[in-house]
Amino acid sequence: MSFLTAYKYNIMNMRFLISLFLIASIMGCTSQDKKTAGADNTSTPAMPKNFERVTPPGMMADPKQRANYMVTHFWDNFDFRDTMYCHAPNITERAFVDFLYIFPGASPEKISEGVKKLLTLAEVDVVMYNYFFKKAEHYLHNPNSSICNDEHFIPFLEHVVASEKLSDVHKIRPRHQLELAYKNRIGAKALDFTYTMASGRTGRMHDVSAEYMLLMFYNPDCIECKRTTDELKASANITAAISSGMLKVLSVYPDENISIWESHIKDIPSSWINGYDKSLDVKNKEIYDLKAIPTLYLLDKDKKVILKDTSAGAIHEYFGNNRR
Repeated sequence: MSFLTAYKYNIMNMRFLISLFLIASIMGCTSQDKKTAGADNTSTPAMPKNFERVTPPGMMADPKQRANYMVTHFWDNFDFRDTMYCHAPNITERAFVDFLYIFPGASPEKISEGVKKLLTLAEVDVVMYNYFFKKAEHYLHNPNSSICNDEHFIPFLEHVVASEKLSDVHKIRPRHQLELAYKNRIGAKALDFTYTMASGRTGRMHDVSAEYMLLMFYNPDCIECKRTTDELKASANITAAISSGMLKVLSVYPDENISIWESHIKDIPSSWINGYDKSLDVKNKEIYDLKAIPTLYLLDKDKKVILKDTSAGAIHEYFGNNRR
């Protein structure tokens, strides 16, 4: 072997040994990182695997029964101890949304049971517990959510307020949210208030006599309010219900800038009752939970709530299905 060949051979051996040393060092660091998880934020932990969804028994054909089964057994196979699920929206958040979409088909009792079961299991770790409550708040309490629903949010709030795992400080906001959610529930009599019209004449909401009443809290210079007003005016079903005397509309401005309200009076149809809350009780005393403007309620002749925080489209559909 020539001197040059021997030299190249030794260099190759040296590189090989260095490579082995580096590999061993890396493996050692990785092993050490696993032992001291969280000590080094440069490592990327593995995402959790999908959890197996439950399915209703094959013999259960009734849709209501299937929904009730799913809502109470949805999380049976979920590992609540693995907080990495809180960082896997494609798994956990997607599953949670699927869980919420079962609610409309299930009974209120089973929804409450399913939520209680979910959050009780999640109490194994405060991170997991907070994760599910925040997701519930986002989807069920946010007025911009397509599935915003106080009735579905109430079981989450009730569990949080009653939880022994949380301090009183962490319960301040949920307790206030629950207090508002309990007001003007579907099936309950809507709370009364006084409104003032442009003439200065006052009236009480409960004194408006009609088979149905659409109560709309609005701001006259709000773009979404104008869009909703236009949609209500354009609805053939709503127009027919008003014309027949079946429905009366009470639009109420709940804020203090009366000059703005007065400048937009012409935007409200003359067939509607249009007023403002001179005392500001609706807002200041939180008689109604105005998460967003406009806020619409459909009430029956006894002023019991039929539709809460609803839309012009839902009211149009209701009167389409309840023609005389």
